[in-house]
Amino acid sequence: MDLASHPETLTCKACGTVIEDAGYLPATERNGTYHPLVDAAVCDACGFNDIGMAGCAPELDDVVDPGPDDTLLYVRLTDSGIEVVSAKE
Repeated sequence: MDLASHPETLTCKACGTVIEDAGYLPATERNGTYHPLVDAAVCDACGFNDIGMAGCAPELDDVVDPGPDDTLLYVRLTDSGIEVVSAKE
């Protein structure tokens, strides 16, 4: 799963903090590549506790008003950039 672009930082739209470890990143899939919607990123804590059902990962429509080709990526930030862990349509 490849990202079309790799933003240097992601900021949580719910709490405003810079995401430093993991979080949820909505993206539009085009030709097997994900185009991230960086303004709608959500940190792991907000996504898991505040936005989704308590104790559950959020759904795509909890984070953004989805289009037909949108998906919710769970990402991990590493020294080499953003790593896509999983995708949830």
